[in-house]
Amino acid sequence: MDKKWDVLGIGAAAIDDLLFVADYPKEDTKMKVERVERHGGGLVATALVAAHRLGLRAAFAGVLGHDDESKWITADLRREGVDTTPVTVLPDTFPIHAYIIVDSQHHSRTILYNQDSRRLTRDDLPDEATIRATGILMIDDTVNGDITQIAGIAQQFGIPVIADFERSSSLAQATEIDHLIVPEHYAYRATGVNDPLEAAKLLWHEQRHIVVLTSGADGCWYYVGGEGIKHQSAFKVKVVDTTGCGDVFHGAYAAALHCGWDVDRRIKFASAAAALSATHAGGRQGIPDKTQVETLMRTRTE
Repeated sequence: MDKKWDVLGIGAAAIDDLLFVADYPKEDTKMKVERVERHGGGLVATALVAAHRLGLRAAFAGVLGHDDESKWITADLRREGVDTTPVTVLPDTFPIHAYIIVDSQHHSRTILYNQDSRRLTRDDLPDEATIRATGILMIDDTVNGDITQIAGIAQQFGIPVIADFERSSSLAQATEIDHLIVPEHYAYRATGVNDPLEAAKLLWHEQRHIVVLTSGADGCWYYVGGEGIKHQSAFKVKVVDTTGCGDVFHGAYAAALHCGWDVDRRIKFASAAAALSATHAGGRQGIPDKTQVETLMRTRTE
């Protein structure tokens, strides 16, 4: 059957208020904020923006409220070309609001966030018809409902599931996830080991297609069953802000998966897209299009 969307995302959508400072402040001091910028953020939402810029029909099926910040997020996603018709709007539900301190000298960021919203139930999440309307499902662990049940529906109908987990260690072993792409520190916390190969092995099972451990400037490690672990170096770019790089990696990986590329090309493409996103402030301003990613892959070393 024809799909309505190439990728559907369920998870975090956020407002990111970026505070740029010359250096990260020490305790009990005062520091001037150089400038403040507001951007759309959130794991899945930013990944969907990246996927759309890279050519996919993307839709967001998360849960938002009636408040002004939810309305801002919806308008921002629509402006970016992401379909928001599957969004569930509920009372007493609010998006994540993050305050990100960007250290201009060291090109690092510290994220402070709040999330004061009612707990979601399975009935708040998309129904089977919505899930079946996509070619790829993308999820994260910011949703309080039974996200593995949603992933299980996708798996039942042969829809690949890409997951980005940062908080819940128990979800790392979920058999409903085909493409597990997580930060290296999360993998170590979830498995109790501090080695990429050993962690990847512990996160692997026969229903997986791939396990990826992302590690910022150190690149990423990826594991496909008995093939052994491989390392992809990060592309060398002039870094301005690393906010959202991991989210862009996920969106670019979805775009590469949609194209039917092999594993190595998928990872290289996602790595190049993530690197380019770090050349601008905020999680979305630097998200590249497909031509920019392919140009970087041809012309820059890793």
